[in-house]
Amino acid sequence: MGIIACVVTGWLMGRMRPGLIMVLSMSAFTLGNVFIAIAPVHQTYCALTFVCLLIIPWGMDMSFPAATLMLSNAVERKHQGVAASLVTTVVNYSISLSLGLAGTVEVHVNNGGHTPDDVLKGYRGAIYFAVGLGGLGMFFSAIYVIKGYRAERQPAKAKHEEA
Repeated sequence: MGIIACVVTGWLMGRMRPGLIMVLSMSAFTLGNVFIAIAPVHQTYCALTFVCLLIIPWGMDMSFPAATLMLSNAVERKHQGVAASLVTTVVNYSISLSLGLAGTVEVHVNNGGHTPDDVLKGYRGAIYFAVGLGGLGMFFSAIYVIKGYRAERQPAKAKHEEA
């Protein structure tokens, strides 16, 4: 699925705005985590867990190129290499920070982890934290897209009023 997502993302990059690709990416992250969070313990692997593994690669494989393009477009040509490396740095720090925060949520929600139900409660708390982060990413990506459309319409509107 990851290979398909990479190929499709490359194809989409020439046809869609990077902000829209980022919204799709954050939606895939969020939806995949929702499927894991709501999966019953004794459910068959193919029901929700496997479906999650079909969706999550789309989030991973679409977010990095979209973020790189979004930041590269926001700076002068001579600074685009630095912008791309900044995306890599922020992604790596975000992974570390989010994993640490999710671990903290898991420890504080699992009631000491004395029973299997407590351990599951902790895991689900961490995954619901991931759902929240994905939703926050969707929100900020949608704001970016809306601002982009508004900024694009303003010059067109001003030209129309001048004529």
